Amino acid sequence: MELGKVTKKYMPEDPTIEEAYKLLRTNLLYTPDLKIITVTSTTANEGKTTTSFYLAKSFAEIGKKVVIVDCDLRKGTLRKFFNIQEAVGGLSEYLSKQSDNFIYETDIDNLYVVFSGQYPPNPTELLTSTYFERLMKMLRKVFDIVIVDTTPIGVGADGALAARLSDGVVMVVRNNYISKKRVKKSKIALERHGTKVIGVVFNRIKKHQSDYNEYYYYG
Repeated sequence: MELGKVTKKYMPEDPTIEEAYKLLRTNLLYTPDLKIITVTSTTANEGKTTTSFYLAKSFAEIGKKVVIVDCDLRKGTLRKFFNIQEAVGGLSEYLSKQSDNFIYETDIDNLYVVFSGQYPPNPTELLTSTYFERLMKMLRKVFDIVIVDTTPIGVGADGALAARLSDGVVMVVRNNYISKKRVKKSKIALERHGTKVIGVVFNRIKKHQSDYNEYYYYG
């Protein structure tokens, strides 16, 4: 398998946000038997892909060999964080047996990415295939940390199906954006597939609401 290469887009660093993700990373490091981490949300625009990227970057910065896998085969947006100069293969191409070149090295030391690829007509079928299970087993062996960014749980079954092979799920919840009832419903849907929810990231918290600007975590 040949590795392609992509570069990270320039984004001004915010020390407060960086520190928040370092604290989240520390909490996850103390969670036992945690190698494949799924990041999801209930609906779109809650910040799950941003959380996936910065969490993966944070792990890479302490020397962990990390890969982010964009498993949102309906509307993957991991590409927005990278400069891509040519056509790239992705998860959908691998799962549909069109290509074996789908893992990309980045210019961030220790960080690798798998983009979602072309949006397929049968995402649920691809995520329940033996190819997907085989991929997760391979990534578990090759990398120290695997971050899986999924379709929002409220959109369909894809998110829970992609999460079922992970060691734990972090749910991203945007403050004042979605009801507690819907969040609980998403948590139940994940647990129904045998997945363990290990924490919640609360996004866009106001300073007067929390000691942390970006998130609150529970294990």
